[in-house]
Amino acid sequence: MRMTALTPSRTQFIRDKAHVFIAASAVALVPWAAILWNTLPDTAHVRNWSSAWVGLDLFVAAGCGLTTALLRRNDSRARLVASAVAGAAVIDLWFDLVTADPGAPFAQAMLCAVAETALIAACMHVALSPDGTQAPRRVPRIAA
Repeated sequence: MRMTALTPSRTQFIRDKAHVFIAASAVALVPWAAILWNTLPDTAHVRNWSSAWVGLDLFVAAGCGLTTALLRRNDSRARLVASAVAGAAVIDLWFDLVTADPGAPFAQAMLCAVAETALIAACMHVALSPDGTQAPRRVPRIAA
């Protein structure tokens, strides 16, 4: 199979179409959210609930590990992975808070939100800093 490079005009065409699709999605998702708000039940029984939560947390953990490995190698892809981790952590934080029962479970979710907010901030620093891929001079040891 022979691979051909995209020409600059073809690349621009694809980029323009992607921009239009993203903008159209932004517009279309607002009325869709309104439909969901008015039609979804307030509660639902969910199968595989624990698998969903554990899977999300393991995804964030794997992303943190990959970001760390890429940072240690001064690999610019750390910025992309850190961006994905930040997005997943925002989703985790949001669902932790909105699905927590009142009282102690909500207090626990709030405490977790503090840690997740710190993780989000650190990941966004890496993702948005031009020098964010530079590994620290000395990586502190984590006490076991």
